[in-house]
Amino acid sequence: MAKYTYPAIFEKDETGGYVITFPDWEGATQGETITEAMEMATDFLGLTCWDAEHYNETIPDPTPIESIKAPEGGFVNLIYADTAAYQKVIDRENNPIKAAREKAGMSLKELSVLLNAPYRTVQDWNAGRRTPPKWIQKLIVEKIENAI
Repeated sequence: MAKYTYPAIFEKDETGGYVITFPDWEGATQGETITEAMEMATDFLGLTCWDAEHYNETIPDPTPIESIKAPEGGFVNLIYADTAAYQKVIDRENNPIKAAREKAGMSLKELSVLLNAPYRTVQDWNAGRRTPPKWIQKLIVEKIENAI
């Protein structure tokens, strides 16, 4: 897991929003406002870099920002990505119980006691071998957060 900074090209589209491309990466993203465009660019770069690391793909050197010409009505900006932070987002989305437990600094045993649930069940949730329905996951996460 590492940190990266790449230049992004923000180009106005016909609706007044922005299309964002990265000279060093394939694909594009977009946003209706400048704030949304910046968020989408950060998310795009985080996922792209995480994916390259995860699948042992080559990570290119960033193009120097001064060598990129801004399009008319658009601009070029550096975007930052932290793949360790992005991994936490992925973990939280894929296993919210584990993410909440780790954030709370709670052991598997402590969670088992808090929920009055079998230890093996909590182990299985933590490992992703079994998952309760989404609505129960939400209740468990709330219980963990309230225990802090």
